[in-house]
Parts: sequence; structure tokens; C-alpha cells
Amino acid sequence: MKNERLTNKNLIIIFCFFFMIVILFTIVTLIPKDTIGNDIPGEDFAHIYVFLILSCILCFSKVTHVKYIYLILFSYGFLIEILQLKVGRTYSYLDMLHNFIGISLGIGFYLFVNKIIVLKKKSNFLK
Repeated sequence: MKNERLTNKNLIIIFCFFFMIVILFTIVTLIPKDTIGNDIPGEDFAHIYVFLILSCILCFSKVTHVKYIYLILFSYGFLIEILQLKVGRTYSYLDMLHNFIGISLGIGFYLFVNKIIVLKKKSNFLK
């Protein structure tokens, strides 16, 4: 029987990837608006994509329960919005909404894939 838990080496690689995304996203979102301009095309989708990827990484690594992933990532998004006030940017409720959408899509994708895996195991077990 295969071990479904990740090995320490794989877990370290996953978390390095996770924190690399977090650090890069934080740096990019804290660049002052006067440096990059006010209209950034695709900024809304960037929030969705980044939080979708982060939630998928946390879900599939199985280091924490799915219900805590909302709390962890939503808190991270809130912290970014607060820090943006310090660098001359504004707090955006729309960014928070896009973060929430990304987290929801990532967790939804994980639950969907997990359900397919469970059903496939059940069907193989019954044969």
C-alpha cells in the first residue's frame, strides 16, 4: 500500500514554492502606485490566480485542515491590504473579494479532485 503522506523532502520543496509565491506577491503588491501607474491590466485576475494557487498548494500538501486555509490566506490578503496603506496605496475591498474568490476556487478544485479520487478508490475496491 502506498503511503499518502508527503515525505519531509517533498514537503520542504512544496513550502519553498509556497513561500516564494507569497514573497513575490507581497513585494509586487507593495510597490507604490506612482511607480507603476494606477491602471494595471489584469490586476484583479492576478489576485484570483495567486490565491487559487496558494490555496491549492496548502490543500494538496495536507498540512492543515481545509477550513483553516480560508483563515490563513484571507488573513494574508488582509495584511497585504493594510501594508499597502503604508506605501501610499489604498485599501481595496475589491482586492479582498478577488482574494476570496481565488481561495474558494482553489479549495473547490481540491474538494472536486479529492471526491474523484475517493470515488475511484471505492469503485476499485468493489471490483
